[in-house]
Amino acid sequence: MDIVYSEKPDQNDRKYLDDKLMGFNGDKIKGYAFNNFLYKVTDDTGLLVAGIDCTYGGGWLEIISLWVSDNHRKKNIGERLLLKAEKTAMEKDCNGSYLCTYSFQAPAFYQKYGYKIFGVLENYYECHSKIYLKKKLNG
Repeated sequence: MDIVYSEKPDQNDRKYLDDKLMGFNGDKIKGYAFNNFLYKVTDDTGLLVAGIDCTYGGGWLEIISLWVSDNHRKKNIGERLLLKAEKTAMEKDCNGSYLCTYSFQAPAFYQKYGYKIFGVLENYYECHSKIYLKKKLNG
């Protein structure tokens, strides 16, 4: 039996491992599944200028990424995307939302919308922190 290291893992290997873990978890948790959705904003030329990528399952929304291009910030686009994602999650019977962000990104933005810090990984790349936030949906 060999243990093989790869800095550029084969995507089929990654999918295989993920499928195996999902199958194992599915045997233990009734209804175990995750689904994705995405909202995007495009400009008049069709260029993607903002978006939110999400996964939901187990009664939780996970915000994978929320990005707004530099020249489209301060126009409430991030707010609109976040609120749309939360509304969609509630329609999918999610009771909460969670995400991670970095200290140099937008933790205050999420806190403004009711997210609370539940974990911090300090000294991330020496001078930053990785911040985990969550929010109860539906009240």
